[in-house]
Amino acid sequence: MVRKVVRPLWRLWIHLSYWPLRAKTKVLLVSFVFSVTLLILAHAGGVLGPPAGPDRRWALDYVFSDNADLGGVSLSLLQDPAGLIVLAVVFITPVFCCQQVLAISDFVQMNERNAADVERTEDEIRQLNDLVRKTNWWFRVLGGREVSAAIAVAMGIGTAALYGFVNAHGLMETWNPTSLPDQVWRSEVYAGWWANWHAHRELAVALCLAGTYAFYFLAKQLVMGVVFTAYLHRSEALDFGVTPNMRFDSDGYQGLRPLRQFMLWTYGSALAHLIGLLVLFTVWLPAEPWMVFIVLGVMLVDMLVIVYPSSIGYHSALTVKQDHVKSLYEMNLPSEECDAAIARVWADPVLPVTTRKAMTGIILYLLVPAVPALIPVLFQKL
Repeated sequence: MVRKVVRPLWRLWIHLSYWPLRAKTKVLLVSFVFSVTLLILAHAGGVLGPPAGPDRRWALDYVFSDNADLGGVSLSLLQDPAGLIVLAVVFITPVFCCQQVLAISDFVQMNERNAADVERTEDEIRQLNDLVRKTNWWFRVLGGREVSAAIAVAMGIGTAALYGFVNAHGLMETWNPTSLPDQVWRSEVYAGWWANWHAHRELAVALCLAGTYAFYFLAKQLVMGVVFTAYLHRSEALDFGVTPNMRFDSDGYQGLRPLRQFMLWTYGSALAHLIGLLVLFTVWLPAEPWMVFIVLGVMLVDMLVIVYPSSIGYHSALTVKQDHVKSLYEMNLPSEECDAAIARVWADPVLPVTTRKAMTGIILYLLVPAVPALIPVLFQKL
């Protein structure tokens, strides 16, 4: 039954790689096929929804009960909030990666278009061309078959090791609401888990493949972020960081709409990945002290590829606006006309995402790690 259903879906998944579609469309189709396959496997294995028998009890029911007798713990796919969050992040990660590739391309074109009327020396043009050429070389290396294969193998090994840890130590140890030993609790939860290797091997393999798929794109996205950050740092030294169009507002954001899209996608990607990793390391796995360093490492990388480039973009765009204001003073315009023109310059935010929204996002990003750490403590005291 399972083979008859999965085999055509597997063939469709393989064929998607050769269809003449855009990369993001292919990724969406692959994620859709993978999701449907996982749901079919879960339904065929009887672990999609709650079990029909009265002897099985949802794991989170014990959180709100004083009964510590574990007659049988159930954690099917639709009963596993942490699993659903992890799978959602898994299938959306490749979309974030594709969107980042498109955004980087649009960013360079945006700057070239907005700075078309800026006079540059031949040496400056040569330096810019060399910088773009070197950056493109790094992107080509990252997208090469050998590097891609090495990343896929490394992510596969890491995913298998992570699943092996779950297989050996069980699930949700930190979330034990009973008076039973943690070892008993986590073993019972794992026994009723939808991706249990011993009871549902197909789903365990599917979960490992999904994890490899997501970590592969996440690794590439982080490396691309580092390469782009280095490019932006060097381009700012050549006065080519972020250049708003001060003469003609073509898109409502002084020609910086592609940058706005880039920032929104990047911020959303970072927040989604942080939530997924926190759920993985603080809900499924026991919340050990060493896991804090993993979360902090991810946050530091995100700070490097998000906050630092945003800071560079802000200062370079601010410099462009300040230079434009100076040029308005030098034009000797009538006082009222000059004041009105300067007011229009500062009426819009320096970056196409307001400072208030950016600070709200950063605060949420910093507060999110505290939430999974506090909820288990709260539940254990109920």
